[in-house]
Amino acid sequence: FKTDIYFVSTFEPSTKSVDLLTVETFAGTVCKPTDSEMPKEWTINRGLYASFRYEGEWEHYPEWARNLYLMELPARGLARVNGSDIERFYYNEDFVEKDSNDVVCEIFIPVRPV
Repeated sequence: FKTDIYFVSTFEPSTKSVDLLTVETFAGTVCKPTDSEMPKEWTINRGLYASFRYEGEWEHYPEWARNLYLMELPARGLARVNGSDIERFYYNEDFVEKDSNDVVCEIFIPVRPV
């Protein structure tokens, strides 16, 4: 498939330790209904979401994403709230077919003003 990929993730405190999180992630694409079996759907809650765009090397993405939560949201007077984070990774032919390390994505984080 030559299509964008979406990840919808929820985070909850772990019941095993105060230092751990439980993460549940749904991965999928936008599908067109067909005559065959319907794919699983995912619905998210309405609300305010902060959006950020990343264009760069895959190896730097985890650090960039971590900084969103630790630095960018507080600097903008926002706090993450319960809900699902949404990541959209844009299809990149070079990444798939030429073993490139460049990625383009958007992340949407549920927030509230502080």
